[in-house]
Amino acid sequence: MRRYGLSLCLTIALAMGFVWSPSQASAEPCAVGVNVHPHAWIVLHRHRLAQCTAGAGCKCVSCYNANGSVTATCYPLAAPIPR
Repeated sequence: MRRYGLSLCLTIALAMGFVWSPSQASAEPCAVGVNVHPHAWIVLHRHRLAQCTAGAGCKCVSCYNANGSVTATCYPLAAPIPR
């Protein structure tokens, strides 16, 4: 029974490794701005991509897509940025 349990655990671990690694290899390169001040813009080559519209500040994420385009999104923070 021990051999069966050990081989089953090893098989599951290997299967999870194969599922996890291709998804990580195809991830898009991203940059995260953790403390972005209110009304700040995310700009690339003088083109505005996103703006922080929350009063407390934002967490902004910018990513290169597979086709070479760039997307950016800002998420509001729950508490204001400390000064």
